Amino acid sequence: MKILSLLLLWFWSSITLAAPALWSATKAGQQLWLFGSIHLADKRLTSLPAPLLHSLQQSEQLFLEVDPDALSPATLAPFITMSPGDSWHARLGTPLADELEQAINDTALSPLTSLPPWFAALQLTQARAQKLGFTSEQGVDMQIMRLARQRQLPIRGLEAPDLVFSMLASLPERQLEADFVHHTLNELNDLQPHLEKLLDTWQSGDEQALLSLLRNEQSPPLNRFIEQDLLLSRNRLWLEHLKSQTPQKALLVVGALHLYGEHGLLRLLEQDGYTLNKMTE
Repeated sequence: MKILSLLLLWFWSSITLAAPALWSATKAGQQLWLFGSIHLADKRLTSLPAPLLHSLQQSEQLFLEVDPDALSPATLAPFITMSPGDSWHARLGTPLADELEQAINDTALSPLTSLPPWFAALQLTQARAQKLGFTSEQGVDMQIMRLARQRQLPIRGLEAPDLVFSMLASLPERQLEADFVHHTLNELNDLQPHLEKLLDTWQSGDEQALLSLLRNEQSPPLNRFIEQDLLLSRNRLWLEHLKSQTPQKALLVVGALHLYGEHGLLRLLEQDGYTLNKMTE
């Protein structure tokens, strides 16, 4: 599928959590559990899967992609500030800039017009999600984080809070910003059928089908950026972070697309000598 499908796999939740599975990774007395998350959900997601809750009870630490307490407007401001004299028209060209501006105005988000186009497109996606009743408060990450805090369990981030923002802020210099905005807007126009396909794929638990959502109908340069920078480089960074932290019993909750494929976390852990097992009810 296209850009929006990737974003929805990162930011969205299905009605149930039939997939992906919880995985166990063990090595030399160390026990890790890995769960593929989606970050937004609606009120229908009232509870988390029993195996996930059981792994939290056994864990000594919870690892999320980012420590939410480390996020702040000041941290992100350098990446979402446009320089004086810069404009959407200069960065995107007039037709695409006008299309993005119209979509922003239709959603009553006019303050976004002073921010970088890639960020405005992401915020537009988030606004559409909220209009459909999907929020981060109901998502897997926030739910599991609240439970961890109730248990006074340490919560760690696997990466710096500004890492993804710095990567996305590099889209203009990579000459990919217009491509990113174009695909995002196209997907927003057909949200319902794409969402239905995404939910079907998610609930089927088909790992190869999930991976195929990355590769269909995107430009090769944008595909390379998504796969090499947003996925592979961060997976490797997370593995190195885990090695430096050496947690004995820890639960990792990360976006589902980070688990699977040739360069997914599961394969990287296996190559590093971990024994992997899929956990079931």
